[in-house]
Amino acid sequence: MAQEEAIQFEKERVLLEKAQKPSEVWQPLRRCRMVLDKISEDSYSGIFQEPVSTTDFPDYEEYIDQPMDLGTIRTKVDNRKYQSPEQFARDVRKVWNNCKIYNQHGSQIWHVADFFSKQFERLFQSWVMGFRERHL
Repeated sequence: MAQEEAIQFEKERVLLEKAQKPSEVWQPLRRCRMVLDKISEDSYSGIFQEPVSTTDFPDYEEYIDQPMDLGTIRTKVDNRKYQSPEQFARDVRKVWNNCKIYNQHGSQIWHVADFFSKQFERLFQSWVMGFRERHL
């Protein structure tokens, strides 16, 4: 992962040198989509790609007020429904938090959500917020 990030940062550096303004390279929704795509590459992310089935888990809505999944987030990014990277991050965090609320602490699925939560925070801070802090 560190090598991929180094390659990404080098590409950004070159783009910044060519750009008149760093804001021309910023494109926060594109960066958010890159984070989402990176997480989605992992085969374990498949369980988070679609809404939780209330047919399979009939009590889900008793525990979760605001369901969210990565597929819905992807659609919202593609349709430019987010006004800021922070709105995007709130929805992604909701996916992991909902999973941790519904599933027993320490269960396998709980740990998968915890893993993706940590991966998301690292990527989001590095690829999205870190870029803004470094260059804008």
